[in-house]
Amino acid sequence: MSKVVEYDAVVVGSGPNGLAAAVAIAQAGRKVVVFEASPTIGGGARTAELTLPGFRHDVCSAVHPLAAGSPFFRSLPLEEHGLEWVHPDHPLGHPLSPREAVIVHRSIVATSAGLDETDAEEYQRRVGWVVENWDELEGQLLGPILRIPGHLGPYLRFGVVGALPATQVMAGFSSEAAKAVFAGAAAHSFLPLNRPLTAAFGLIYLATAHKW
Repeated sequence: MSKVVEYDAVVVGSGPNGLAAAVAIAQAGRKVVVFEASPTIGGGARTAELTLPGFRHDVCSAVHPLAAGSPFFRSLPLEEHGLEWVHPDHPLGHPLSPREAVIVHRSIVATSAGLDETDAEEYQRRVGWVVENWDELEGQLLGPILRIPGHLGPYLRFGVVGALPATQVMAGFSSEAAKAVFAGAAAHSFLPLNRPLTAAFGLIYLATAHKW
């Protein structure tokens, strides 16, 4: 007769969120089991040879800076288990035509240099400020629960802009290149860009591309 094992929690799905939840539950001293229907774990955060042998691609996840910058993931000894973050020189690009694209570099300065003067100033004012204040903001933006921060200033400034529709922030740029790169980042909200709060996605995804 098989032994019955009792668990305090059951996690369905072994993507990054599911695994993080299971680790947090186990750290709290509870017994947890993870179920996964796919033959491999990792959800969308996996790499595979999807086209030709030797060419490795992201299976789904394309926003790895949020993983590298996650306060929770950084608290775990993942490198001891073989994790290595490989950072590209250019985190992302947005095509404008078959022959032209706007490129987001790791450097804010290099990215701004690819925009016209007015948009360079606006990009540094909007995105550069978030990068400069990321250490204060990340706990609230990427943490598991909302807390009242000790210094409200940075959160209020981020919130005032982040609560806007992405289209309103895009209106502050003059070129199609700058508008396109912000729209592409904000589109990860999977919401129409004229909806409130979509600007927050653009700010966070672009800031983490520069920060991490």
